[in-house]
Amino acid sequence: MTTLESRTTADEIEAVVIDPKHIIETFKRNRRDETEERSHVLRISVPFESEMEATPHALADRTDYPPGDEPTQILLGPEAFVNVRGDYDPDRTRIPIPTWEESRSVARNDHGEDVDEEIVEEYHTTVMGAWEECVRTSLVDEVRLLSDSEHETEVWASVRYEGSN
Repeated sequence: MTTLESRTTADEIEAVVIDPKHIIETFKRNRRDETEERSHVLRISVPFESEMEATPHALADRTDYPPGDEPTQILLGPEAFVNVRGDYDPDRTRIPIPTWEESRSVARNDHGEDVDEEIVEEYHTTVMGAWEECVRTSLVDEVRLLSDSEHETEVWASVRYEGSN
C-alpha cells in the first residue's frame, strides 16, 4: 500500500489493468514459497495515471508486506481481486489452492493406497483447473488501492482484465 502523502497521486488511478493469469500465478507462487521469506504481490508503480497496469512482483522479505512507507508503488495481494459468493475481503480469499497432498488423498480414496503418481497428477491437474476457473469467475469489478482506517477513507479503482481469460 502507499502512504497518505501519495494519496492524491493514487486518487488519479481510475482503472487497474491486469491479466487474470498473473493473479493465478501470484497465488501459486505464494503457495510454493510459503515456507520461505519471499512473498508475491501485484505491483502498480509510479508515475500514476488514470489507467495503470498491475504486474507480478516478488518481495524478498514478508515483513515488508504491505510496506508502510512506499509512496512509489501500490502492492496488492492476489486476494484483492477475488470475491467469493458476496463475501469480499480484499486481504484474503476463501478459494484455497489445492495441494498435491490433497490430490493424492482423493486419488487414494478412489483407487486404493497403491495409487501411482500418474493418477495423482491427473487428479491434481483436474482440481487445479477447477480452482483456476473458480478464481476467474470470482474476479471483482473494483479493487481497493489504499485504506486509511484512522481517517476511515479508502481509494478504489475499477479493474479491467486483459490477456488470457
